[in-house]
Order: sequence, then C-alpha cells, then structure tokens
Amino acid sequence: MPPQPIADTSARFAQPDAPFSEPDNDAFHAQPSPAELAASAPGTVLRYRPISPEAYYFFGVNARAWQVAYTTADGDGRPQVDVATILVPDAPQPRLLSYQVAYDALTRRCAPSYEILSGSMVEHMLMDKALRRGWVVVIPDYEGPQAQFLAGRNSGQGVLDGIRAAQAFLPDTWVDTETPVALWGYSGGAFASLWAAEIAADYAPTIPLVGVAAGGPPAHLASSAESVNGGIFAGMYFAAVVGLSRAYDSIDTEKLMNTDGREMLADVGESCIGQELAWVKDPVLSYAFNDMQDYTTVDNLLDVPVIKKVIAENRLGQKGFGAPLFYYHAIFDQVTPREDAKTLAATYCAAGVPAVSFNYALGEHISAALTHASAAVDYLADRFDGKSPPNECAQLMERLDRPE
Repeated sequence: MPPQPIADTSARFAQPDAPFSEPDNDAFHAQPSPAELAASAPGTVLRYRPISPEAYYFFGVNARAWQVAYTTADGDGRPQVDVATILVPDAPQPRLLSYQVAYDALTRRCAPSYEILSGSMVEHMLMDKALRRGWVVVIPDYEGPQAQFLAGRNSGQGVLDGIRAAQAFLPDTWVDTETPVALWGYSGGAFASLWAAEIAADYAPTIPLVGVAAGGPPAHLASSAESVNGGIFAGMYFAAVVGLSRAYDSIDTEKLMNTDGREMLADVGESCIGQELAWVKDPVLSYAFNDMQDYTTVDNLLDVPVIKKVIAENRLGQKGFGAPLFYYHAIFDQVTPREDAKTLAATYCAAGVPAVSFNYALGEHISAALTHASAAVDYLADRFDGKSPPNECAQLMERLDRPE
C-alpha cells in the first residue's frame, strides 16, 4: 500500500476490470480543472489505483503494480496530468528504473498504462530484466494526454515528473528521494530518456540520476526524416509531423499539406508505430515507400523555416548531463544513419557528460532492441553499484570526422 500521506491527499480508484476502458474514456486519465492543476506541484499524485499487469495477452508480470495520475507540464509549461505505471518486484532493492517504452503513438490506445492492462505490452521482456534484479520500475505515459510524439520537452518533463510521483507514492522502505535512479529506453523511448537527462539539472535537480541507457534514438530528426522518406519506414516521418504539429501551433498543416496530405495526417493521427498487438493501425505498414513531397504544397517540408525551428528545438545533444551514458545503435539501422549516432555520442562528450560508452549493436533498428538489452541492464547495474563507468569520449572525439 502507498504511504499514508498519499492515501490522505489523493483519490483512490478501484482496480479496473476487463474489458478495460480506453484512456479517452477512463475517468482515471481525465484532466482535472485548471485550478486543481495550478495548485499542484509537478510530480504530485492526484489519483492512484492497483492493477493486475499483463504482458502479451498470455503472461503475467512478476510484480505488484499500481498506476498513478500525476501533475506535469507540456513543452509550453501548461500544467497537465500524465499517468505512470509502477512495478514493484518481490523483495525490492533500493534502485529505481524509469523505463520509457517506444510507444511512438498518435493515440492513447497505445499508451503503456493501457497496454499493460490489455496485455499488449511488447517491451515487457526488456523491463523484466530489471524486475528480476529487484529493481522498482516506473513506466510513464510521457507523450502526455495529446500523444505528442517526438515533442522533446513535453516527453522529458513527463519522465522526470513520473519519477517524482513514484518517489512520493512508494513507501520509503522501497524508494525514497535518495534512492538512485536510472533511465532506459529504445528508439522513441531513448529520445524521451535523453531529453529527460538533458533537462534534469534545471527541471528536477534533486533526482539522484546515476546512469542512462539509450538505444537507437533519432539522433538528428531532419536526417532521420530524409533517411526514411520513400523507404519502408516512411510512415515514421509522417507520424513525426503529426506529433510535432500537436505540440507546435506554428506548424500550419492546412497550409503545408495538400488535400491528400490532410487526409493522410487525419489517418496517421489514429495510429501507432510498431504496436500491432494493440490492434491499432501502423503508419509504417500503411505508408511504406511513400514520399512526403506527394502530400505537401512545398517542395521540401524540411526547408520550411518553421519546420527547421521546431526540429532545432527538439534535437538531442543541446545539453550535457551529470550521469554516465550507455549509447547503442544498430549497425544497419534504417532510421538513423550510424554516423549521426556517433556524432551525437561525441556531442554529449563535448557537452560534459562525464562518461560515454558507445556500441554498434548487431542487427537493424528492430532487432537491436533485443541484442543489446542485457548489456544495457548490466551497464545500469554497475552504475547502481557505484562502479566507475567505461569512457570512450577520447576515441569518440578523435573519430568524429573520420569516415567509417
């Protein structure tokens, strides 16, 4: 059970029963009044409920679980409520992992908090590696109530406030404000993890962050868009336009998109990338080998000044952070060119990250999530244990301009 202060100040909801309401129809996910939001500090737990977590429709999760609705803010600083799922294994150790699922969603039907109820959580096998070590795991719906895919600050704040909520919610005998914290995510989850790390010193300086593991993030948004456009992963580009247009009113899709483009954005707006188990349309499958130019009123969307500005504001590597980084990237990645990944790793070195370990992972973008998962957990385990991190910054800086 949560500590008494939470029970006294937050609304307790009953455990949900199948068939589960989708987030848009679930009172637990509802946004409070503006006055209630304004009166609550970031990370405040407003509601909580126990759940019975499921994975892959057939298998249970070996952990006790709760969900919390907590206050945070979007990229413009407007207060909002996100939801996080907290998993506590038997005999929990004093370690807290914030795991960012790559749910890459334009609809909350793919939010981790819903998928872990319905049994469509495809990344459970990865976070289970942490649960088996006794780590407490918090899984935030970091895209927020509008599913702002690839909106960096919105995601980073959702991650950090999810950690604050877990600290406040759990008994001090399991997790307190001094319990070491690590971040881990792959692809879109790595993007959210790295954004959280970059803003942590300013936004949540009291979180004791000891390590970050990030696999296959979109290291340069414009370069990734160019890389996937017209190819099998072209739908990722279309999904990014939808997600960022929700976060930025300055992106005038009515002006930038032709008739086919507006229809495409409406269609993609109800989809998620790689979440077929959730029975939701996948833009990668629907728009493979499509070219963005066929949907726009401009020759190259990436040359539009407002798009350039949004890409610049959401790029990774704008700041360093105080925790060591394990960065892995598929050697045959179809989404982000591997030179972009190496450049981002070196950029973090130059920005003051104390130690960076950079690995090319065997495989392509999807398979590398699995081939390096154990290495990511081993790396974070060493950081939790206070061991000195490996550091390849000298080699990365030397090799930055050297061709492969």
